[in-house]
Amino acid sequence: MPFLPIVLFVAYQALSRSASFALGWATSLFFGHVPGNKGQILSIMGLISAAWLVVAVGFAAPLSAGWVAEQIGLVDRNFDLAWYQAWGLAAAVVLAPPVVAGLAELAGFDGDASATRWLSHIPVSYPAIASLGLAVLMMVLIAPLLVVSRIRQKKEMLPIPVVMRRGADDTSVTNAIVTALDEADVGRFERRTLTGLRSWPLRTMAFAAEHLLGSVVRGEPDRMVSDGMEVFSYATNVAILGPSEAAHRARAAIARQLAFSRAYLTWSGESQRLEDALVRLRRERDRGEDIAPHLDRFRARLDATTLSADEWNVLERLRLQLAQEVDIDAPAPGAQDGDARRNLEEVGISAR
Repeated sequence: MPFLPIVLFVAYQALSRSASFALGWATSLFFGHVPGNKGQILSIMGLISAAWLVVAVGFAAPLSAGWVAEQIGLVDRNFDLAWYQAWGLAAAVVLAPPVVAGLAELAGFDGDASATRWLSHIPVSYPAIASLGLAVLMMVLIAPLLVVSRIRQKKEMLPIPVVMRRGADDTSVTNAIVTALDEADVGRFERRTLTGLRSWPLRTMAFAAEHLLGSVVRGEPDRMVSDGMEVFSYATNVAILGPSEAAHRARAAIARQLAFSRAYLTWSGESQRLEDALVRLRRERDRGEDIAPHLDRFRARLDATTLSADEWNVLERLRLQLAQEVDIDAPAPGAQDGDARRNLEEVGISAR
């Protein structure tokens, strides 16, 4: 059957792509949406960790135990493994954890990449990859149940990318979220500990979060609950879960409140430098400086960048928000339909 290798290759490609998609989808559901290259690397790390756990527990451990049993005469010879297969299996078990730790270091999960820190993380990379692999496998099993429950309750999950600035802490972001939710009038929220199925994988991977994933993934997100709504604050984003209309109102309020705060709303180095420039302009405006010419130059600089559409849209919205605060490119107070007209002009639609 000459076509069999082709069929097997196609089947393998389909299976591997499906597994990668499922793991990426499951990890984003539990870790929150990790933007940019870090999100892609986190999915790869999750895939490697899950595969390593299956290989180590499902193959390496039984084969090693069988070999030891043969050597001491407890069982007859029944493990016929070629030398290159044994070495390949051993190499996979031994090398995968340092590779995953290296990926975390290259991605900058815990600051700038450092070879010294990577070497120091190698000993803990073995329990860390086991922690992450088991958590990912649990996520793949539990995630469909959570999605089905969300669909049945007719709720929507809306993310907002958030990256902490240097020197900032989680409390400042949490306080800003609470203030935004109060202003949006979408309910009275209180902080609660995460419980139930959703909490199991996050607690399982707490060791990996502490020793491997740095500031990108927490062992457990901050959770704020109101009637019919939940807001999760992860390491790199905020996620709102609730009925569509209320969730969108909450997202808009939180995005406005977090603008020019102690957290970035963009994630790449270039976009964060532009966001820093807007923060400096806002401080100059607070000191009474005329920043209109600077905003014009900023727009020209922004339009010339090669950012993704998502980051460009965030920065353009921040520019427009700052322009409105200083009555630049915004309708005069008392204009027809006030807030509605401003909202239309933000997205480039004439109110006429």
